[in-house]
Amino acid sequence: MFRVGQMVILLVPGEFTTMAGRRIRDAIKAKLVEKKVIGSDGVVLLAGPSNTYAHYITTREEYGVQRYEGGSTIYGPATLEAFTDIYSNLVGYLADSSTTTPSPGTAPPDLTQNPLSLRTGVVLDNVPLGSSFGKVLTQPSASYAKGKQVSVRFQGASPRNNLRLQDTFLTIERQNGSSWTVYRTDSHPSTKFNWKRTNGVLGYSEVTITWDIESDAPSGTYRVVYNGDYKNGWTGRISSFVGQSSTFTIA
Repeated sequence: MFRVGQMVILLVPGEFTTMAGRRIRDAIKAKLVEKKVIGSDGVVLLAGPSNTYAHYITTREEYGVQRYEGGSTIYGPATLEAFTDIYSNLVGYLADSSTTTPSPGTAPPDLTQNPLSLRTGVVLDNVPLGSSFGKVLTQPSASYAKGKQVSVRFQGASPRNNLRLQDTFLTIERQNGSSWTVYRTDSHPSTKFNWKRTNGVLGYSEVTITWDIESDAPSGTYRVVYNGDYKNGWTGRISSFVGQSSTFTIA
């Protein structure tokens, strides 16, 4: 709970339905006024989900119907009353005369290091004899008009080896003199990255990268670059690689 003058904000770790929010707001405001923390003209607001997530909080009536919100209230029909009781017990600490702070209570367990997953990990990545990771299997055409689609197919590896958070699986690069400038990444809606396991036993896979050329794309020379990582089936080591298409022009 947070107080600024005559305004009190309840930082709630879940999603309250409209009626559940009204009930806890009215109950806490009555308690605040009773304890002379705020006046009758004070304001109580809900802000959430905050800090953590306890799913939905509904009224008993909404829980009994068991529609989406009621079915997602995982702590039972008395969840709203439990939250109301907890916040009511915190009201006194907001008073100007209060010199103490509430106990932080028991912290919820950190389950992020032990997630339950039914998906098997990547066993290995491999390539057919004579091929290599990142090899271009289908090159782009020599030139494209704006509004057309560029498609390049690579010898690939499972993207689950490296999710490349804050990074990219692909770049569309534009030539700028003797250097190359990134024009698009996988975060742009004009690009698509498609991975397909072509042989589950031997670990072969292919990646197809497409780019829908926008009407305002600058004319020039471009290339498609694929950034991947493969897993060695013998050592378990994950190594990065880069595939690069031939150049093409956009007029």
